[in-house]
Amino acid sequence: MRNSLKKRLAEGKVAVGAQLRFGCPAIAEQFGLAGFDWLLLDSEHAPQTPEGIQSQLQGIGCTAATPIVRAAKNDPDLIKLYLDMGAMGIVVPFIETADEAERGARACRYPPRGTRGWGPHRAAGYGLKAAAYTKEADRETVYIPIIESARAVKNIRAILSVEGVDSFLVGPVDLSISLGMPFEYECPKFQKAIRTVLEAAQDAGKPAGTGVAGPVFEPGSVQDCVQKGFRLLLAGGDEPILAAGCQRVLDNVRNAAKTPR
Repeated sequence: MRNSLKKRLAEGKVAVGAQLRFGCPAIAEQFGLAGFDWLLLDSEHAPQTPEGIQSQLQGIGCTAATPIVRAAKNDPDLIKLYLDMGAMGIVVPFIETADEAERGARACRYPPRGTRGWGPHRAAGYGLKAAAYTKEADRETVYIPIIESARAVKNIRAILSVEGVDSFLVGPVDLSISLGMPFEYECPKFQKAIRTVLEAAQDAGKPAGTGVAGPVFEPGSVQDCVQKGFRLLLAGGDEPILAAGCQRVLDNVRNAAKTPR
């Protein structure tokens, strides 16, 4: 068991990921083969099933990408299930306090460090690698809360002080809504919140993460994020990339059809 995402972040490198919602193993495998460093299977905002998540984990397992599952909530039972299936990390939405962060982080680790019950399934090679997996799992698993509220920003230093919180993702849309300025990312209040979490991350020695792009983006915006200190980057996903690709092909064909040769 080797978590290349965790290694990459520990080395201070940028890790580029994508979020997958369609629940299709072939799409998950394709994104992995395309070269994304990590892939986030979203069970919060999409109708994912445990069987579908395991199938996608199997698809990603054919690639070099690190598979992470976005749980619908900070539920130790869900976290245990996804890890037993072979997820190498868990992302949890709306973590707002150190206590909430600790609950999730401990759910990702076996006693005495945590509370995870033993019984790895695919993660341990269906029993063929149980001892090796159990020995390495605590070290290699990552727990990543999403910071997406004013309360979370206020408590960010306490959240990042929790053992087992490896990184975090800023949820820009929900954070902007919580701050009372939906989608106003250039607003001074929003930018102040971003500075607060980045300063806390630097002081805690933990890499910061955020969404940086849809399918079409300005390179300067990504460069700006990296220069500010973000290392865990979520660059769109299957929905926006497919939507943009469909629109681009359709527009190109329609424009070409109007143009005489």
